[in-house]
Amino acid sequence: MRKQSKNKPARLFKVRWELCVGCGLCAQSCPKDAISFLWGKAEIDQNRCVHCGLCMRVCPRGAIVEKVVISPKALEKEVQSLQRQVEAILGRLDKLTGVK
Repeated sequence: MRKQSKNKPARLFKVRWELCVGCGLCAQSCPKDAISFLWGKAEIDQNRCVHCGLCMRVCPRGAIVEKVVISPKALEKEVQSLQRQVEAILGRLDKLTGVK
């Protein structure tokens, strides 16, 4: 898998086998031939994948999904940032509605 930078989470794509019908459009679109088929279902070789997302865009069934890998520390920072944003929005709403 691609090395994760400090600020940007790593991307990887996963096939949801229950949705895959084995049509092959994902494999045809893959620039690195990272998609093969096992038991009639697509499978992505993460070592060959360049994480371009073409497979996900062409899948007519939505069987290929993106997963974002994020470290616990980065996740904690993101949650704290979202909490501050929510508090600021609620504060503005209180001012608009006159609620304290």
